[in-house]
Amino acid sequence: MRWIFFCLVTGNLLALAVFWQQESVPVKTTTGLEIASGQRLTLISEAAVTLPKAKDIRSQETRSNRHCFVLGPYKDELSARHAKARAAALGMNGRTSRTELPGGEPREFWVHVPPRASRDAAMRILKELQRRGIDSYIITKGELSEGVSLGLFRQRESAERLVERVKQYNIPVALREVLDVVEEFWLEIPVSDEMGERLRQRIMADDKAVSWQMSQCQ
Repeated sequence: MRWIFFCLVTGNLLALAVFWQQESVPVKTTTGLEIASGQRLTLISEAAVTLPKAKDIRSQETRSNRHCFVLGPYKDELSARHAKARAAALGMNGRTSRTELPGGEPREFWVHVPPRASRDAAMRILKELQRRGIDSYIITKGELSEGVSLGLFRQRESAERLVERVKQYNIPVALREVLDVVEEFWLEIPVSDEMGERLRQRIMADDKAVSWQMSQCQ
């Protein structure tokens, strides 16, 4: 009997020790998934990115593919605004826009040295022109950047005389016509079921030399 008692006590002590060891092992907590290749998969909720919502994607696609009725061209902004006011009175929201087109007649004549390979090269020509008593400056922006401007002239004859003078110094020079800019104004309204032929006629009213067109919204 004593031997059985000691066996029971020993067994209980061993079971208690095993249980205590299992409770002492720390549980590893992971916020991602470990895959066989050693790469770590991060949950979307933990990533520092925000995925676009489906409705936002659809909204962007709709804007990029949206078409508008465009009324114009108006020669002055006031007339385009009057058309916009008529559209608003009929429940249509529109916007006016302005475009610039080159006119048929030259407005000025620009004498210039074409763009040089570097700013230093342009500076050497500038100093030579100034030494010859010709007003000039370096062009820093646009397609003629790193060239040298010698001035704008209203009369072609005056510009051509300066060109001939500069050529005598073996300096490359060119003459460019600066055309008049014609402004056009337009009324733009998104295409909708309400924008029928009758409504478009009411918005256009008695305006002359304008018409409705369809294009992608700006």
